[in-house]
Amino acid sequence: MNLANFLEGVAIIKPFYNDQDGFHLGAEHDQIYLYATDKPMDAEAIAKLQEIGWFQDEAENDADGKPIYDPSSRWSVFV
Repeated sequence: MNLANFLEGVAIIKPFYNDQDGFHLGAEHDQIYLYATDKPMDAEAIAKLQEIGWFQDEAENDADGKPIYDPSSRWSVFV
């Protein structure tokens, strides 16, 4: 994940938190994540995040193998 895509992802996700300057960030080994948002995300935001390499590691896939958005799951990137 490059810095530009990381920052763009944070900018896309940020408006979906009630407290946009709160503590929504975490990390595990080689993965950085933002906790589940307070408000469900719209399809445009989800598509853009996936396009730049963000994913929900707890999401299931549909019959075509495409991730199914889960508003209760966090968004992650590998570093």
